[in-house]
Amino acid sequence: DNAGGSFLAVEHLFNSGRRRIGIITGDLTNTAAEQRLDGYKAARFKFDLDLTKTYIAKGDWSRDSGYDETKKMLSTHPELDAIFCSNDAMALGAIAAIRDAGKRVPEDVAVIGFDDSTLAQNSHPGLTSVRQDILGLGMEAGKMILALIRGEEVFSEILPCELIVRGTT
Repeated sequence: DNAGGSFLAVEHLFNSGRRRIGIITGDLTNTAAEQRLDGYKAARFKFDLDLTKTYIAKGDWSRDSGYDETKKMLSTHPELDAIFCSNDAMALGAIAAIRDAGKRVPEDVAVIGFDDSTLAQNSHPGLTSVRQDILGLGMEAGKMILALIRGEEVFSEILPCELIVRGTT
């Protein structure tokens, strides 16, 4: 549930007192990136965050794009107090850019990633991240393949995500 996971991330930031929350998307030709952006927008709308500001940057899933887009966002919007990144690699780039700008994570700018990869689990401070059910995804993919082989109708299942809170928020 890419949209639901993004919503969870923004909700956590909102509940932590953050009000100027940016996003660095993945490549928007990718369905997951679009869905994560949709969840971010839905949360901003629900929590009545300032929709007149455009806090959206387009990344490409790489650490470098997280770094570069965060530098641009902070120069354009120095008031940002949180950034949600559509994956953990971009989040680590965002953290580096925030520090290079002389700001502290999470005191000045909180950061959340997506995937709960080993990057998130081993970063310092630990990266708050949205965890996907990778085992469940693999099992569902296997079921779908078997159904296709048998000529059966295939149904997709949306699996829930979980927010893993660590030191960046």
